[in-house]
Amino acid sequence: MINARCALLIAGPLLFYVASIAIAQNATTKKPIEIPFRLVENVVWLQVRVNNSRPLNFMLDTAAGADAVNRRVADELKLPLVEMGTRANVGAGDGVTRMAFVPNVQTSVGEANYVSSAIGAIPLDSVSGGFGEAFDGALGYDLLRRWVVTIDYQRRKLVLHSNATFEYEGSGRIIPLRVSAGVPITSGTLVLNGEEYSGDFIIDAPFRGSVTLATPFIAGNALLDAMRSSGRRLLETELRGVGGTSKNAIGRVSAFRFAGITFESPIVGFANATGGALARRDIAGTIGAEILHHFRVTLDYPHDRLILEEFEAPNVPEADMSGITWESQPPAHNVLTAVRVQDNSPAAEAGVKVGDVLVSLNDRPAAEIRKWQLSEALKHPGEEVKLVVKREEKDVSFRFVLRRLI
Repeated sequence: MINARCALLIAGPLLFYVASIAIAQNATTKKPIEIPFRLVENVVWLQVRVNNSRPLNFMLDTAAGADAVNRRVADELKLPLVEMGTRANVGAGDGVTRMAFVPNVQTSVGEANYVSSAIGAIPLDSVSGGFGEAFDGALGYDLLRRWVVTIDYQRRKLVLHSNATFEYEGSGRIIPLRVSAGVPITSGTLVLNGEEYSGDFIIDAPFRGSVTLATPFIAGNALLDAMRSSGRRLLETELRGVGGTSKNAIGRVSAFRFAGITFESPIVGFANATGGALARRDIAGTIGAEILHHFRVTLDYPHDRLILEEFEAPNVPEADMSGITWESQPPAHNVLTAVRVQDNSPAAEAGVKVGDVLVSLNDRPAAEIRKWQLSEALKHPGEEVKLVVKREEKDVSFRFVLRRLI
């Protein structure tokens, strides 16, 4: 979907202010622990308990420098909070984030249990609408450093292997991985107009797109000029993360090469961030779930390596073809509202406006439609859709034909 492509990236300052001294209860178990997960738009969601709480809906965030719980949920559960004030450069946005931490936390996910001296408590409702999911928290470095972790997208299982005993004997692709401030980084190469641009990329599993390029990397290689001179279209959007929003544009490049595999015509984000992770000068950008989900991904921090077992040939991804960015409102996420309408798109030409609330799509009531289902339904070129929205207490109907915008 052409939208505020959520890039969480709970990194940087949080790792340093929240020092998690491990007391792992079963991280040395020889037998791997398998944990089923839900996969929504290629993002991994897990059922987690914090200090024996009710089941919570947590995202697996490989780019999070520490585990974190939604501030609203922490307040609801009456977790003890230590306030840290506001911090900049916490996530993908240009703004600042209200920070706190919860001391002495027991986290339970499936059969895995571990205790951290502290986890972060930060506001996550501001980004949950882009996912259309109740966003209670994120599992990041606190989990990933305790086990060798395999994300099996095909079987929809997270597999935790003992750091002490894990040995890999498969035929997957093994590439170097370094962990910086709790964030995994590896190499990749952008191909544009016959030129190659290589750099270091953060592995960012909750980012639903393919690749987003960091602002300094774009400027240093004059990539926007290269896009425009080639006649390739750029669509203005925004990135929304823990740190707020930042400007962004998306466009198709020739290819992206990762782990010896070429991904043809990926949709790449060109960040225009002044703060946060995508303003960093030491990375080229981030690699997201649109690429990662083609593999069984193993993050092996003890051996500084990433293991990729390919089970699905790369496809040319499609994006939203209506021009509408939809968001839902927490905590129920049962109302979908248009928060952006792209200029010169089918929706804009038909008269859809920001603030319109979905009533039905192709005669299917909005109450039966999850956000991910709406996103998928609007990716079929040449298909006519019937959209009914509520505007100023009145139902308004539209018909338009979907077409590729990028």
